[in-house]
Amino acid sequence: MGDDLKRLLLLAFFLFLNPPCWAAVFEDEIGRKVEMKGPPQKIISVAPSVTEILFALGLGEKIVGVSSYCNFPPEALKKEKVGGYITPSLEKIISLRPDLVFQTADGDLKAFVNRLAALGIPVYITNPRSLSETLKAVLKIGEATFSLPAAQTLVESLRAKMMGVREKIAGHPRLRVLHAMSVDPLISSGKGTFVHDLIVLAGGENIAAEAKGKHPLLSMEEVIARDPQVIILSSMLSDEPMTAQKRWWERYREISAVRTGRIQVIQADLILRPSPRIVDGLVEVAQAIHPEAFK
Repeated sequence: MGDDLKRLLLLAFFLFLNPPCWAAVFEDEIGRKVEMKGPPQKIISVAPSVTEILFALGLGEKIVGVSSYCNFPPEALKKEKVGGYITPSLEKIISLRPDLVFQTADGDLKAFVNRLAALGIPVYITNPRSLSETLKAVLKIGEATFSLPAAQTLVESLRAKMMGVREKIAGHPRLRVLHAMSVDPLISSGKGTFVHDLIVLAGGENIAAEAKGKHPLLSMEEVIARDPQVIILSSMLSDEPMTAQKRWWERYREISAVRTGRIQVIQADLILRPSPRIVDGLVEVAQAIHPEAFK
């Protein structure tokens, strides 16, 4: 018997007696300890953002359930539904026998987490509040799913795209920007939102930054006084209401953005959802504010 074969047999015998220990304890995004016995094989994602991250990490085949709001990528629509992302069905989740469940920090989670914990089902809570925190969330989710190398590669590509935006808009003046989620009432995005973060990173000045609340109601008098040079519209609804909203603004010709035709519709999921696609949202916001930089 050759020496190489002997070493292989000894290694195999050692591994048989001492199997590798995959168990690990991770900390989720609200500081909870999440104990895993090994790489998850059956994952449920109640958070649409996490569903996108999992697919981007190549873990789509391990997803056994998603919320009814998980609409991207298209493959997510084919997964078993476990209810809404704030009020998922515990019974449905338990019936799918997952070994890891992802949920957002929105809503009352205590009963949800305690019930699953009592059954030995780990729950990871995600809670990013900015673009930089979204990238950190990708890494932490990669770690919790034993897919850290894939997560690191993904984050590197996202950071490269962000750097590309920064280089293109360098030297361009900041323009006043309004983000409108609806017009009646006029709901905008203030500080502490993904949209505010994107506007600033894309070279804009958010005119709702000093308003009270994350999604303040603005009067038309306030908007006219602040005179946005760019208006960004987004809605969770179809494109038809967005077309109507663009027409609605035409009555306010005293606003610079209206007068110069600088009203841009951007898909809501790209700028409101903390998934890898939020960097695509950054690109679209930057193109809306500084189109000349992307020619």
